[in-house]
Amino acid sequence: MPRRVTIPLIPLVAALLAGTLPALPAAAASPAQTVVYVAKTGKDDATGTEKDPFATIERARDALAGRTSERRPGVVHIREGVYQTSRTIEVTGPAQSYVTYAAYPGEQVELAGVTTLAPEKFRRLSDVPESEAKWSSRSRVPTAAAAGVHVYDLGAEGIPTGTLNKNGFNWKPQPFAPQLITDDVAQTLAQYPNGAAKLDRTHVTVKEAPKGARDYFSDKTADGTTLPYEDMLKLPGPVYAVADPAVAERHTTWAKPPGAAEPDSTKVETDGWLAGYFGNNYANDRVRIDQAGGNELRTTYPTMYVATDKWTSFVAQNVLSELDTEGEYYIDRWQGHDTLYYYPPGGTVEGKTISLTSFDAPFFELENVRGVTLKGLKLNGTTGTGVRLLDAESCTIDGLEILNVSMDAVQIGEANDAITAIAEYRTSRGGHRNRVVNSRLHDLGGGGVFTAGGDRDSLERGDHVVEHNEIYDFSKLATYTPAGYMYGVGNTFRYNDVHDAPHMAIQIMGNDMEISHNRFERLVTHASDQGVIYAGRDYTYLNNVVAHNLFRDIGADGNQAIYMDDGMSGMVVHHNFFDIVQHGLFYQSGHSNVAADNVFKDVKYIGHDKLYHEGGKRLPVANAKVVVERFNDMLKIGDGTGFTNTRRNVEKWYRHYARQYPNIRDWYVPSTADGRVCTEIGTTECTDEQVWSNPNSVYVPARNVLTRSVSIGTGDFAYTDDAGGLSVKTFNPDFDSHNVKGAGAAELAFDPATGKFDARTTPLNAAEGFGRAWVKEWNRTFTLDGIGPAAS
Repeated sequence: MPRRVTIPLIPLVAALLAGTLPALPAAAASPAQTVVYVAKTGKDDATGTEKDPFATIERARDALAGRTSERRPGVVHIREGVYQTSRTIEVTGPAQSYVTYAAYPGEQVELAGVTTLAPEKFRRLSDVPESEAKWSSRSRVPTAAAAGVHVYDLGAEGIPTGTLNKNGFNWKPQPFAPQLITDDVAQTLAQYPNGAAKLDRTHVTVKEAPKGARDYFSDKTADGTTLPYEDMLKLPGPVYAVADPAVAERHTTWAKPPGAAEPDSTKVETDGWLAGYFGNNYANDRVRIDQAGGNELRTTYPTMYVATDKWTSFVAQNVLSELDTEGEYYIDRWQGHDTLYYYPPGGTVEGKTISLTSFDAPFFELENVRGVTLKGLKLNGTTGTGVRLLDAESCTIDGLEILNVSMDAVQIGEANDAITAIAEYRTSRGGHRNRVVNSRLHDLGGGGVFTAGGDRDSLERGDHVVEHNEIYDFSKLATYTPAGYMYGVGNTFRYNDVHDAPHMAIQIMGNDMEISHNRFERLVTHASDQGVIYAGRDYTYLNNVVAHNLFRDIGADGNQAIYMDDGMSGMVVHHNFFDIVQHGLFYQSGHSNVAADNVFKDVKYIGHDKLYHEGGKRLPVANAKVVVERFNDMLKIGDGTGFTNTRRNVEKWYRHYARQYPNIRDWYVPSTADGRVCTEIGTTECTDEQVWSNPNSVYVPARNVLTRSVSIGTGDFAYTDDAGGLSVKTFNPDFDSHNVKGAGAAELAFDPATGKFDARTTPLNAAEGFGRAWVKEWNRTFTLDGIGPAAS
């Protein structure tokens, strides 16, 4: 591995600020560009030429400040090497625009937020004198593993040890704890049970289940307000009773005993957590273990959803007393010890490259800049986000490898503090026309690319593009952190190879998105009631197009390829190939969703539905406060405040969608004459017809389409049986029309490897609703070529 070189992040010298930097020699720049160089052998007082390079990227940035433009862009060539990163490289404002920061052609450049641990500074635990106070926790190491455990004094080396924070679905994202990486493989924080096993209701049962924090958000409270976040964190956590004898033998070491003011670090854990699922099977969470004694585990921090035995599925984590398996580690932060305990594979650290993610911020932040490109760099290791763009215009992330990032690899724009499930959630500062291309994003605690751009009020497009990337092994630390967050208006995710993750791949919160020509494989493997592409809880997320994608090997029962949840409406799904999926499509109470010209192979059910009418037509409908507020926020005329939009903007919506949704002006939330949302059926207003039958009521699943499907070894559409005989087909009599079925691919002359039909022999040529033109169009537009990064 190349020698790691520290790049100090220094301000410009006074001469630079005064504008007295020497002009670069003509040989260093082409007529169209201004070029400077950075190298690990460079100097702070260099001229920046290829023969006299700068020492830091910041120095090069400042040398070009104010000297670049769209007509004469700048280039910073970074020479080969591994550069240790200790602070964010900030590229800010017009003066620092139109610059490309690129690895020198043919050379490998890594910005490392990981610190390589010197092999010679590891010691075997048995070699550490018992008298050294900072190793007082050593007595907790299991005797059977002690001989293989090695230790490292991180504090003595000045290596940051971070902290474990409250994280999970709907909680404010916080930096995660540093992660140990050995030979490019993330190691496991000491836990019980080991491997993929989990504690469930056969091991522990819920003894006390306080309300979950979710009950204190504005859409759940009687007065429509949200409990302040800091107060929410003070809510009580669940209490568990230990039921399994194996857990009973060990759990008393996981925290201080009842009544103790402080833990005795020689006997019990000082910062143990429970991490996994508590109140459902799709949104992870974590609570700290506060007390362990008798047959109880008491926790601090609330769960987001009230804990139930049914969904208990978690591990005890960050527990040194469970460091008993090769590949496990533990960092003792108690009273400033800052020491690492590690049970390396094979019981030795010799011949291994071992590092710790010690950086907790973005490698780059591009703010209020235009035309900045990051190209060909490797960004390795941060407990935060990889690259952040705020108010950036026409910037490009090109050919980067971003890995070992605890949060999202790339963040374009930002979100407010509200959770995504309530109407107050907003994104901002996304800019326009930013691109993430030809990159590999992997081993991510969070998601791939957070893409926020465009203005929903006015339907102004963001025009961000995420294309030709490979995104995999993401959502390792958090759920609802997809490969692509598609927020705002008019952003595109195409030709990406997305694979191997426990949760969703795409979340849509906005309008006019394009999700096309992607491979989605081996996803939602450790969750249920989820989808590869998920969108929901809004009647106005319109014209999101999902086309020409492959969905293959979509894991776990209860999942679907495309999940149109909680009234999701206006989705367009065409020319996709679904292969080995439980449910292809989920129509959940929404309207105006169109799925046409798709191929389903080895899919248990082509799709299924759910209606607001279920359970006896109850009012208000599920999540009524949120879906009504979001509908009004876009289509109720007002002054643009208080969940209204301006008349001018509403007219823009009507004109923009007039052809696709010709009835949009007539859509309504069932309400009384004075504007109150219907809460019961009446005789003159809020009638059964007005609420439950009129196709313009947003509670009615009208104008949904499923047509021209090719079903190969695939089950029929599974209509709901809980709505008094009603289903999506009741309101759309032609639903599921022109469905050609075959027992196997050969019967329909279909090649699953390429996704193509044999145009000469397929019986679709003569099938009603299809024909030769259909086959030709499918073969022309559906392709598995050109997906992922281009070969370098």
